[in-house]
Amino acid sequence: MNEIGVGLQLYTLRNECEKNFFGTLERVAGIGYEGVELAGLYNYNPEEVKEKLDALDLAVIGHHIPIERIENDLDEVIKEQVALGNSRIVCPWLPPERRTSEDFKEVANIMKKAAAICAEHNLELCYHHHDFELGRNLDGSELYYILKADESIQAEFDIYWLNMVGHDPVEWMKKFAGRTPIVHLKDRSDDEREETVILGTGNIPIDEVLEQGKESGVKWWVVEQDNCDYDPIESVTQSYQYLRKLQLQK
Repeated sequence: MNEIGVGLQLYTLRNECEKNFFGTLERVAGIGYEGVELAGLYNYNPEEVKEKLDALDLAVIGHHIPIERIENDLDEVIKEQVALGNSRIVCPWLPPERRTSEDFKEVANIMKKAAAICAEHNLELCYHHHDFELGRNLDGSELYYILKADESIQAEFDIYWLNMVGHDPVEWMKKFAGRTPIVHLKDRSDDEREETVILGTGNIPIDEVLEQGKESGVKWWVVEQDNCDYDPIESVTQSYQYLRKLQLQK
């Protein structure tokens, strides 16, 4: 594996996974991806998924787990991750009804306590943001507040959402160097839709993000495309090829 691995967030292929999870994993491995970030197990048990991933030589980069399960079912979540061979739990989203200032304080406390428990099992707990946690300034945002709650809370930065609200992803990666094992790589369309697009076809300076990766301790670049204008498999294939080309130039 390269120094910083290249993986895929399987949410990008959610429809394909619903139809044929294991077949989709085979196609992802065939493209060349070294790992996957899970967004559910599609009715398989952890042991079955691990066996399949091992057979395909795909690493488990992390697993997106709802905040409700992190808060109320952490012991079972940890058991599942151990069975999967996964070392990172990621809180992927806060529902709209949990986004007041008091909610963010509560979430920060939940993450702090859960991170300590995860550490006892050699697991990292990460927080994945969208746009609603981002204020005008880095240190005035809810995301900053959550990450500053405790140094054991890891960041999963998403360069699309940071770019969307006018933040520099590199600045965040520098600020939280050593605490950003996974970075979601996305690109943003130049038109008024501002949709996620195939890497290299939008307006986000991805090469600048890659240059910062090693210094910030990034372990995995994870390709994600929320919505695809074209066949999703073809989209993630082109994104992979673009990213590999950029890596070879570094």
